Amino acid sequence: MGGKESKPDRRIVLFGKTGVGKSSAGNTILRKRIFRSKASPTSMTGDCVSGNGMAFGRKITVVDTPGIFDTVVSEDAIKAEIIKSITEMGPSPNMIVMILKVARYTKQEMEIVDIMNSYFEQCGDILKHISILFTHGEDLEGQTIAEFVKQSPKLQQLVEKCGGRSYVIDNKHWRKRWWGYRSNRVQVKKLLRTIEKNLKGSEEGCFNNELLQMLEEEIKEEIESMDDNLHEEKKKGRAKENIYKKLLVRLAGVTTGTLIGAFLGIGIAVAAVVALLKAAKFASAVKAIRVEAAAGAGIGAAAGSGIAAGVLGAAALAGGVGGGITGYKVAEESDSVGDAIIKAARASHENAKTIVEMAELSCFFNRIDDICE
Repeated sequence: MGGKESKPDRRIVLFGKTGVGKSSAGNTILRKRIFRSKASPTSMTGDCVSGNGMAFGRKITVVDTPGIFDTVVSEDAIKAEIIKSITEMGPSPNMIVMILKVARYTKQEMEIVDIMNSYFEQCGDILKHISILFTHGEDLEGQTIAEFVKQSPKLQQLVEKCGGRSYVIDNKHWRKRWWGYRSNRVQVKKLLRTIEKNLKGSEEGCFNNELLQMLEEEIKEEIESMDDNLHEEKKKGRAKENIYKKLLVRLAGVTTGTLIGAFLGIGIAVAAVVALLKAAKFASAVKAIRVEAAAGAGIGAAAGSGIAAGVLGAAALAGGVGGGITGYKVAEESDSVGDAIIKAARASHENAKTIVEMAELSCFFNRIDDICE
């Protein structure tokens, strides 16, 4: 007689503003203390961290991302952590969970809701992989989370965009309750059931896009290139760290908005970042590509001042494409944050495509030169 069939592993990515309880929520899902939270209002989690645990007979991996919507942290730091988060997301997560807090929604809190509503307008089918988890459930004071959400039209709009998938936990008061609405165990079970419902009958039911597939391939290649006898998990960790460092160079000039769009799977933002990474990888592979004077001038006009002395290097390429994106940063004519991101990403995508095409053309002429010689 065979043993009981094991359940497939599941991956959950948490995101949200610092101070809403992301780290504690991760600990509640895994039922053990892995993630450490910080009480300081001027610092974010500091690093994208993942942890494993068992929940209802299934191995769960939770990725705790930093506060990518914080305004008190430098833009460079936020961009670096978004890149780290994208690297850690693979293989493709089964659910992305937005963490919000049960509280009185001040102007600052509503700004975050407005931003998310704007982003989610561009997410399309990806929204079925996004759920909302409220923390500090004790502050509901007898209400259900649905009743709380209805008090704010904007908050209700956000939940509706996510298919009504909203849950609530309390990391301080509901930990020892084993049944009923005010039980973390019950709420987490509902969240995991949502994941299974989305995956039912579909092997492609996880959150995925070309960017995540591309990075997963790069991580595999990095692992295969290692000669040491490290444990498989350590190898993967080191490979991710190496890819992360490369991405910092390749995506140096990309705006925060475009990176957040890529993190959330907004199509045009993903396409822009993928095009840039392909161009940077191509440039790195051939080491240095000779660009004819006219071609160099054309690229310079399209992408800004990122090309120096006719040599297309990965860092210079990132800076050049970044010049194209930066022009859209102010985007005064944009109607919303999402509109500005789309315009910025479109500019990045077109500039990156131009550079890839010019680089490939230059490589073609180099091959012709080699044959003639």
